[in-house]
Amino acid sequence: MQINPNTSSLVVVGCGIKFFAHLTTETIAYIQQSDIVLYLVNDPVLKSWIQKQNQNTESLDFLYRSCSHRAEAYQRITNYVLEHLYQMKHVCFALYGHPSVFSKPGLEAVKQAQKKGYFAKILPAISAEACLFADLLIDPGSLGCQSFEASDFLIHQRQLDASSHLILWQIDAVGIIDHESTNNKKMGILLLLDYLQHFYKPIDEIIIYEAAQYPGLDPRITRTQLQYLPDIQLSTISTLYIPPVKKTHCNEAILSALGLM
Repeated sequence: MQINPNTSSLVVVGCGIKFFAHLTTETIAYIQQSDIVLYLVNDPVLKSWIQKQNQNTESLDFLYRSCSHRAEAYQRITNYVLEHLYQMKHVCFALYGHPSVFSKPGLEAVKQAQKKGYFAKILPAISAEACLFADLLIDPGSLGCQSFEASDFLIHQRQLDASSHLILWQIDAVGIIDHESTNNKKMGILLLLDYLQHFYKPIDEIIIYEAAQYPGLDPRITRTQLQYLPDIQLSTISTLYIPPVKKTHCNEAILSALGLM
């Protein structure tokens, strides 16, 4: 990777889920060679590693915690990243997981930078979804896969096909929109359970999944029945997976038209 000293740029990178094991050589190069590395990651070990790779680094935790509402905090982070870009710097913005999956600031910064004519891009990284597919032995192309943020799924009453895989993210924060919310998390889970029972039986199997954060550690894979969802201990990285429970049906007219029967 070569950086042109006469221009400015923004490259948003993801550090993956499992510390260091998921970092690509391209991501490492941008972290090491950029004029400044802004980062928003939870893992203290990863923070320390980033600081050692570049002499000019800055954590954006202070911006994330500066507003009670997450949407406002995300906007401040986006603006801060762009301010550095406008100062004719080569900026690397490092995020946990995949940098555009459940991470709005990096995505918005790149979109706005590109609109103004700056070189800006996002590098792909291993996400929690990729880890889930591997750990649960799922091929999303076999029966199809539907993936929703849990609050969005519930509030907008999303329709789903129970013959495909279902993944619901951020189930520990159903209805939570800020850092200091007093919303009852239990109520969110109960409402989610009630809606899911429009498509599944109470005894259908569900899995609570959490990807391993460090090499050598096992992921959390808790199997239970849907009816017991409110009783399960959840964390901020818990994901709900429900396997297909219905069989798909072929359209014979389509099969005939395609010459498959």
